[in-house]
Amino acid sequence: MYRYAIIGAGGLGKVHLANLMRLNEERGQELQLCAVCGTTKDALMQSVSLNFGTVDISKVDLSDVRFYDDYKELIDTERPDFAVSATPTFLHAEIAVYALSKGVHLYSEKPMALTLEDCDRMIEAAKKTDRFLMIGQTSRFSHAYAKLREYIQSGIYGKAYRFDFCRDSQMPLWSWNNWILDPKQSGGCVLDMHIHDVDLINWFFGMPKAVSAVGTNAKIPMESVSVQYTYDGMLGTGRADWSLPQQYPFTKRFTVNFEKAVVEIGNGKMVVYTDEETFEPELPADDIHYEAMKTFLKVILDGASCEQITSCESIRDSVAIALAEIESMKNAAPI
Repeated sequence: MYRYAIIGAGGLGKVHLANLMRLNEERGQELQLCAVCGTTKDALMQSVSLNFGTVDISKVDLSDVRFYDDYKELIDTERPDFAVSATPTFLHAEIAVYALSKGVHLYSEKPMALTLEDCDRMIEAAKKTDRFLMIGQTSRFSHAYAKLREYIQSGIYGKAYRFDFCRDSQMPLWSWNNWILDPKQSGGCVLDMHIHDVDLINWFFGMPKAVSAVGTNAKIPMESVSVQYTYDGMLGTGRADWSLPQQYPFTKRFTVNFEKAVVEIGNGKMVVYTDEETFEPELPADDIHYEAMKTFLKVILDGASCEQITSCESIRDSVAIALAEIESMKNAAPI
């Protein structure tokens, strides 16, 4: 039996708990939730609505689960085999370093951290303790994005020479004490929401030679960003905005121009356009948080190797790109 804990049980914490319960069934009842930090039993049992659906864990048996206010006390007392950290961004690094130092494998929510120094501390702690650290950059687990990466790497449609990624959202007003609206705690729109697209761009194309970014601060600080990415022989642009009205639907759209095709992902589907045909590749339905957690368990419990998806060094590079965008916005100059 493998014992685990949830540290931070807001929306995503409940998503991860629901997926771990599902995976426990699939893996023959080998997982046991021992403790939860940062909430009460009654609050944990309440359903939550997120931009990808409603999470209901009201039927989860919590009779043997202990609740803590301090994650260090939880780790020191319970000594779980692994933990999930779904806390505010400014806590990611300190929780990761502590958990890893105590021999606990850790799934930590995105973004990895607010600074490259903290990213490096997390990576070093994982190496030093030989524990597995995985960051929840879940877009890498989308079947559509994996297929797009396959097109890019295989050259089946020739070379990619242009891309445009955009993501729009209503203003996030749901966080505890509105921490997410403070760039010092969340990194603003760039590190909290746009990081998904930055990470995909890095995963698809590698590090750009330069970034040039502008943004707005009309309603809240660092509420939007528009970026041009410099690569040899390729033009890339990206945009994200989370200052939109509450009734505005969450939307995302990704377009990559190849020499022989254009591939677009948006509105829940992937479409390939060529001169001869238009088609939608047959892909399994996406459940990216489930697939990510499934991969995490495969690594720590089954000894699987998933480095091309889970590499913390690669995800650190994504944070470096995002931080360069923020610096470019502040200095009104390419970085």
